[in-house]
Amino acid sequence: MPQRERSAGRRSSFSDSGIAARLSGITVAALENVPPAPQLGGLFEGLIASELLAQSAWSRADVKLWHFRDRNGLEVDLVVERADGAVLAIEVKSSSSYRGDQFTNLAKFASLMPGRFVGGLVLGMAPSAYRYTDKLWGLPASVLWTGFG
Repeated sequence: MPQRERSAGRRSSFSDSGIAARLSGITVAALENVPPAPQLGGLFEGLIASELLAQSAWSRADVKLWHFRDRNGLEVDLVVERADGAVLAIEVKSSSSYRGDQFTNLAKFASLMPGRFVGGLVLGMAPSAYRYTDKLWGLPASVLWTGFG
């Protein structure tokens, strides 16, 4: 069975992306560039992880959040596991569009979790939703604050 990992080792996470940006010397101007500063991806991933962790604290659903990486290098940014063992895999991308390669790790992870995998999401900066396959979707990260309506 695949191993769960809480820390990627090569990256660190800071729970407040604004403070992390300030401490890293990342300016608003750098983040507004096209393409944006390379640090944006890590800051965005930290923001999404912090928001999901906060929401899990008040959610009626009993869930655990974790990061996944196996011995072969397969990595998924966030996994939401329900008390019944069902899992939702999430990749966080700072891209404003969806590409097929963004769903590759989600599909591979799904194959490792037969009977448990309920879906996979690419949360990003695209303005609209995108259906990649039956269980893989791209969604704007803003759904975490605004819902689907």
